[in-house]
Amino acid sequence: MNRILSYFSNHPWIGLGIILFISIIAGSQIDKLEVRISADEMLVQNNEEQDFYREVRRLFGDEQISLLYLQADDLLARNKLEALKTAILKLEKLPFVSRVESLFSIPWVKTIDGYLDKKPYLDKLPETPEQAQSILAEARKNPFLRNLLLSPDKDVMAAAIVLKKTDSPEADWNDETITNALNDIAAELAPFYSTAFSVGFPQVRTEIAERIRAEQARLFPLAVAALLIALFLLLRQLIDILLPVLTAGFSILWTFGFMGAVDIPINVVTSIIPILLIIVGSTEDIHLLSEFRHGQKAGLDSQASLKHMSRRMGSIVLLTFITTYLGFLSVGLSRIEVLWQFGLVASTGLALNFLATIILIPSVLALAGKWQLDGKSRIYSNRSRLLAKRYWDWLWRHRRAVIGFFVACTLIAIIGIPRIHINHNAIDSLGADSEVRQKIELINQNLAGLESLSIIVDSGIEDTFLKVRYLEELEAIQKHIHKKGWSESSTSFADYLSLLNAAFQELDDPVMPESDDIVTELMIFLDHKDVKAYISQDFSRARILVRHSIESSEQLQLVISELQQFIDQNLDTGLRARITGDSVLTLSATNAMISGQLQSIAILLVIIVLIIGLLFTELKVGLLAALPNFFPVITMFGFMGYMQIPLNIGTTMAAAIAIGIAVDDTLHFMLRYNRELKARKSHDSAMEHTIYGEALPVVSTSVALIAGFLVFTQASFEPIIQFGILGALVIATALIADFIITPLAVSSLRLVTIWDVLSLRLRKKVLEKSPLFRGLKPWQIRQFILSGRMVEYSRGDFVFRRGEVSTELYVLLTGKVDICLPGQEGSCNRLEQFHPGDVFGDVALFANIPRKTDAMVVEHSTVLVLTREGIERTMRHRPLISARIFSNLTADLSRRMIKLISKQQLKAKSGNSDKGGNP
Repeated sequence: MNRILSYFSNHPWIGLGIILFISIIAGSQIDKLEVRISADEMLVQNNEEQDFYREVRRLFGDEQISLLYLQADDLLARNKLEALKTAILKLEKLPFVSRVESLFSIPWVKTIDGYLDKKPYLDKLPETPEQAQSILAEARKNPFLRNLLLSPDKDVMAAAIVLKKTDSPEADWNDETITNALNDIAAELAPFYSTAFSVGFPQVRTEIAERIRAEQARLFPLAVAALLIALFLLLRQLIDILLPVLTAGFSILWTFGFMGAVDIPINVVTSIIPILLIIVGSTEDIHLLSEFRHGQKAGLDSQASLKHMSRRMGSIVLLTFITTYLGFLSVGLSRIEVLWQFGLVASTGLALNFLATIILIPSVLALAGKWQLDGKSRIYSNRSRLLAKRYWDWLWRHRRAVIGFFVACTLIAIIGIPRIHINHNAIDSLGADSEVRQKIELINQNLAGLESLSIIVDSGIEDTFLKVRYLEELEAIQKHIHKKGWSESSTSFADYLSLLNAAFQELDDPVMPESDDIVTELMIFLDHKDVKAYISQDFSRARILVRHSIESSEQLQLVISELQQFIDQNLDTGLRARITGDSVLTLSATNAMISGQLQSIAILLVIIVLIIGLLFTELKVGLLAALPNFFPVITMFGFMGYMQIPLNIGTTMAAAIAIGIAVDDTLHFMLRYNRELKARKSHDSAMEHTIYGEALPVVSTSVALIAGFLVFTQASFEPIIQFGILGALVIATALIADFIITPLAVSSLRLVTIWDVLSLRLRKKVLEKSPLFRGLKPWQIRQFILSGRMVEYSRGDFVFRRGEVSTELYVLLTGKVDICLPGQEGSCNRLEQFHPGDVFGDVALFANIPRKTDAMVVEHSTVLVLTREGIERTMRHRPLISARIFSNLTADLSRRMIKLISKQQLKAKSGNSDKGGNP
């Protein structure tokens, strides 16, 4: 990654050429992109539940219905009926209409002079108000009309417009053409009825599509403005403000081109991706730009600052991109089509944004890095450095109180989590001000509703449901549904036979036949096509169709569970029953969506722990680093519970996406702390410089992200609004955690990255020879060595001087170092010479006294410097390694002391011999 950034820094015009080339290719695919809303996209794909429902639709028919809703004081007034009849004739001529069912077509089953009559209720228009009321009274007895097309107690009726399938070969219409045509005809009835409108799922999908188009035009500028304002207030550099917007713009263009090329439409979920790319795509840009300005602040020119940026941030931005990419990709692990489309497109868009960033940022900075708005950054000042120091001092002094506060907040949030409820209803997503939603609510109030479920009862034996015994089983289920108040309308084959029976016996109300013989007689007058929606051709399988207005997913789940329990306990043992339908599939999709997204969150957190654990070569570091990201998730779910925000398609995505974004700042913080710790003599100093250095990029990215997520609160879809609120909440709490939990969690650690381990180049003979590392495994040696820093010395340099404070010990890696007593005129009285692998400086360090000798470099040398603080930290966190190290140090020190004593004894003997030979 460093090389890529450096390459485009040195060849900016090539980078700009690549940007232009990709943009031209993407632009050529834009015309293939379309806004498309499909109900099937919200369902679980390729599962057994959906396969069963397909079989049910094949057997009993698959009819898509829109309702023509009419309300007036005198429903069957002649002028109204004439206008309605004209409207129905127009509807039947529309190419996408299969038929229209109404009082003009539904048969009024009765006997006249001993003959069965099936003429429609409005075969003739009523001449008087009395006739009209009589027709209404009779029609309201019909279970196939009552609460479906005719309110039992209000002046409301409807016509069911049965639509042809939109996927048929001759179909040249779509939801928008259907909606417009039906609305135009309904408008013609407005002068005759107090309320007249058409509504159905084509209208729902059309309104969603129109709102998506409108919101793209309305929210996109808001997102750009929010990003620009945040960048201006925090960065105050012209190029730094414009570059994130440019990279986001190119990535959106490329993403739209990708969607057009692979035929993924813009829908409710994918419509938020462009705005997400604007706000999320800016994060790595800000970190790169911040490091570039760091270089300039240190006095480097533009080219040197670019090299500084590439060296410091190349690998880091790659790693943080991977974590964010995984956050978006985890959403696509769902089997729901709209979610895996989002996961694929959003992660691909993020990858394209990263590509635009690593090409455009170095290219533009190489050409225009000197352009600045005011020439300085407000955050990089001496006052800011002092504030960072004071903040860290305060945080460390009050760490117990701070930790206690966060624990209390976490516990309060956990208490709120059980209060979360589930509700994933497409109608609810439209918002209270939606005209279509208001129409559907009116239907739910005055009729049975648009939603449906089916109970399929199967015996596996031909002619089963020509026997009264089994027809009564259907009736028992329907009575239980009505008794519980779950639905105002349930219809079955038993209802049709009851109508026929009442007609032949000239009864006022439908009544079930009393014997199998009567059923056999009635079958003479039954045409199977009239009841094909309720009974199979061989009469072995029956369907109970239940219309309902249950909007809450939790309530629907409870109803289905209780209904299935009743069926299991009371149904004849020779029958099997299963509940299915659009409502059941939607509920199944809701459960799959929520469980899948919760699994995604768990998987993502585990991956983050493993990545950070691998990066810093210790799993516990990964666990500690996850704390700032666990806290926002728990806070978010607690907030949802207390604020009654449901789990739905928007809220379940918020956590996974926000975690993938928020972990970036945690990684940046930890990696900078690792770098500062190598350059500073104490962890306090390292933490102060880390807080100072990360304040600008972390605060900038977080503020930009929060502002961007809050843009979604201006949407009209409830799940998207909630997604924006929760996304902003997670980023805000993650920002707080990054500057409170993260510093406290990592301050006592000596972070060692995998890059440190891989970049460490030590000769094998040094490790084998050094007495300090005797008995240690290679990984233990690396852990200990990487807790220090390596320093290069030239010949004649001093590693330490006599009288200096002893805070470090040294391991000679290459070269030679003499330990000597300073003599007159700078002469060196050598006491000992050290070679690669030897340890020196330990006596004064552990005695805690000033240096008594000089350590002078004889030839170019590399020295590993280990501080007292680092050694003490190793003692705390790696006691086994420390025990072996101190054992080796003791043995080495003893060996050297014995060697020194032996030298002194030899000198004494030599002196005595000289005296003896010269009396």
